Parts: sequence; structure tokens; C-alpha cells
Amino acid sequence: MIDAQSQSVLLDVLRRESRSLLLYTGEAYPWAADEGSPALVTLRRLVRHESDAVNAVGRFLLRNRVTPPPLEPYPVQFTSWNFIDLKYLLPRLIDAERESIARLEAVHLPRLDEQARPVVADLLAVKRANLAALERLAAAQPEPAAV
Repeated sequence: MIDAQSQSVLLDVLRRESRSLLLYTGEAYPWAADEGSPALVTLRRLVRHESDAVNAVGRFLLRNRVTPPPLEPYPVQFTSWNFIDLKYLLPRLIDAERESIARLEAVHLPRLDEQARPVVADLLAVKRANLAALERLAAAQPEPAAV
């Protein structure tokens, strides 16, 4: 059984991370790109990896007899990122991942007991890998042609 503080922290991690901008893009498909483009394929893979890592937090809670509450809707401000080019979305995704990683490292991870820490450490590893992939993806985006 995990302690009460770890339970509270993990519920907060689950709530925040399940409603991240990256996961929103996976559900809303807000970008304008060719359906089979390598960038879009890569982005979908990153969304899937992060979703799996967030779901692992929920499964950990359930294994420890903690029922997560229903998830809230995505933040309304995310809808302003619908139907924009991937080139303009990527910097926002990068910023959101950086903020999330910083919060997990500074606020959440230190407050977890030894039993709960690995599940958030695994999520952090996925988020760091995703951040690096998003940065590579952003660097590879072509500049718009001058008119």
C-alpha cells in the first residue's frame, strides 16, 4: 500500500498529465499536415508513448486500491491550437513538455515514497525522450517559402 502523500501526488500527476497538450493533440488532431507525413507519424508515436506512461500511473493506483476520479475535460484554451500547422504547434508542445518535466522533477517526484517513485520516474523518462524527439521534429520543419 502506498502512503497518503504518495497517493495524493500520483492522483495529481494522473490528473495533470492525462490532460496535457501533447495528449490533446492525439485526441483532437489539431494540426494541418499530410496524413502520412513522417512528422505526423512521429507525433502520433510520441502521443502513444506518453499516453501509455500516463496510463501506467493509473494502473499503479488501481493495483494499490486507489480508484482515480473521473478525468476533467481538456483545458478550453487548447482549442485555440486546433487546425494550425504542425510547424506552429511544435514550439507549444516543446514548451508544455519542458514545464511538465520541471514540475514532475521539482514538485512531484521528491514527495513520493520508494514504492511510487518508479512509476513517475518512468513517466519522466518517456517525457524526456518525447521532448528530445519534439525538438528534433521542430528543427526538421521547413521554413515557409518567401512570396
